Amino acid sequence: MTFLSRRKRQITRPASPGRLARKIASAALLLLALASSAPAQNYLTLESINGTPKFAPANPQPLWKGAVATGPAETPRFAPRQRVVSAIYQPGQLPFVPIKRTSGTVDDDSEPLANIDLPGPQRFFRRVSEQQFFERIAQEAKKQPGGRRAIFPEEPVISKETLTRVPDIRWDPTRRQPFPRMVELVEPGYVLHRRILFEQPNFERAGYDFGVLQPAICVGVYFYDLALLPYHACSDLQSQWDTDVGKCMPGDPSPLLIPRERFSVTGLVGQASVIMGGLYLFP
Repeated sequence: MTFLSRRKRQITRPASPGRLARKIASAALLLLALASSAPAQNYLTLESINGTPKFAPANPQPLWKGAVATGPAETPRFAPRQRVVSAIYQPGQLPFVPIKRTSGTVDDDSEPLANIDLPGPQRFFRRVSEQQFFERIAQEAKKQPGGRRAIFPEEPVISKETLTRVPDIRWDPTRRQPFPRMVELVEPGYVLHRRILFEQPNFERAGYDFGVLQPAICVGVYFYDLALLPYHACSDLQSQWDTDVGKCMPGDPSPLLIPRERFSVTGLVGQASVIMGGLYLFP
């Protein structure tokens, strides 16, 4: 079974002449309503408000009923504009009366002048008590013209009773009596130990790692300390103790420390004695 093509079918409604006429009439009425609602704009000028015409004849002559004007018509002349005066009150300028002051006189209610000079280090870092501060203000007030006296109000006495702080006593709730006095041991924040002769702080404390070269470097440092063991053991004989004060905590970021041997006479003597003794025992 065959059907007609969709293009051959009419899918839109045909426009009727009556509907088109109604649309045109509605649009015309809307345009007329908008045009009639627009009011005319009247521009007011200053002359129209004041009642002064823009121009007036120079010599106006009245014309009575039945009179005939003879002669050429005179050309109109423009009347001068009138100055509009604002209705806002404008006070007149007050006269300036200068104040006369004489040298050596100061008003009764004048305050002492402030010192605008920059203080030096001795004055800036000076420590004074409250009583000394009040005394300095009184001396500066006497130096001012007039020699007034600086009077400070007296501090009120709040109370004359003396309070004594009682130490806190901890009570035992079971026995209902204070706890016995106990001694608390306070441990220091550092460790005191003997000197470590085989130590690698860069690898053990700081945590440096050189990858595959790490085992070889550690073995080399160990044999270096073993060869100089007599020198390290005999140096600094007056201090055989060491602490961790000033050292970085394990794992903290710290710089790579390059070991440097300190010169020691006792260490050199000990190292030479061990070498000579070894050569003597094992020729």
